[in-house]
Amino acid sequence: MMRLAFRVFRGLDTVSDPQSVAYDRRSGACALAVATDVEILDSGRRLARRPGRVKVADGHWRDGWNAPDGTAYAVVDHVLCEVRPGPATRDLATLATLGPVRFAALGDLVFWDNGVEAGLIQDGQAVAWGGKLFPVASEAGRHVSPAPGGGVLAGFAGRVWWADGRDLRYTAGAGRWHFYKTGAGSIPMPADIAMLRPVDNGLYVGTALGVYFLAGTDPIKGMPRLLASPEPVTAVGSDVAVRADALSSRIPPAAACLWTSRSGIHGGLADGVVLNLTHSQVAMDAPALRAAAVWLPSTRRYVVVLHP
Repeated sequence: MMRLAFRVFRGLDTVSDPQSVAYDRRSGACALAVATDVEILDSGRRLARRPGRVKVADGHWRDGWNAPDGTAYAVVDHVLCEVRPGPATRDLATLATLGPVRFAALGDLVFWDNGVEAGLIQDGQAVAWGGKLFPVASEAGRHVSPAPGGGVLAGFAGRVWWADGRDLRYTAGAGRWHFYKTGAGSIPMPADIAMLRPVDNGLYVGTALGVYFLAGTDPIKGMPRLLASPEPVTAVGSDVAVRADALSSRIPPAAACLWTSRSGIHGGLADGVVLNLTHSQVAMDAPALRAAAVWLPSTRRYVVVLHP
């Protein structure tokens, strides 16, 4: 019988046969076929059991989201709320429909949309998004209040962007985010859109046919489209914003994003460069209709839950 010493844990490997995961006899480094409720610490040199869960609030909670300034929002019992420490909640708007609420930040503004209803959180108060007259009379007839899309939202380059099936729509520029220009304010994509994530010099658009990168910041001048990854996003909600230098110390600081596909976890950088961070290690073959993800900057961890 051979005795093996496991001293370093390289993380999960769900691609290899569980009987044949990688093991280095010299260093004692091995991959894990299964890891349930454990933390991999000290660069793989220590395993620790994850802490248990404790109930801290009642009610039906869903659609949680953190703004870039750290403010948290969620829907609690059909009411859109700001979530405060405790946790305590502050009511912002009562929702009449049950569609998932999506959020986007643009500076200190927060936009939300559930496919039927839409609104804006400004100075901590819920106000209408739209319902205004375009200030240029000759163009007023072509500019309307943004129509709710519901699927995905993003704030990028002074505009709010949202998905309407396979059409990527965007508001007028120059601070006119209450208006959408009919017949001009959209970019057709090859398939239904499941993800919108901006980086410094472009926008990642995840579709059912793969993830595309729209280069540039001005849709009026044109944003060339690049197929950044042939693997589609697994489900709406698996993507998060991160800093590029959090993915690797060799990458300069810049905006980046993470998402999950069938072949594992991907990182999107500037210029449409995509990293497969779990290449040949993690497979997500099970179908998922929805997802929820969070980035924990203090531990540099991406946590995603896929719902079948």
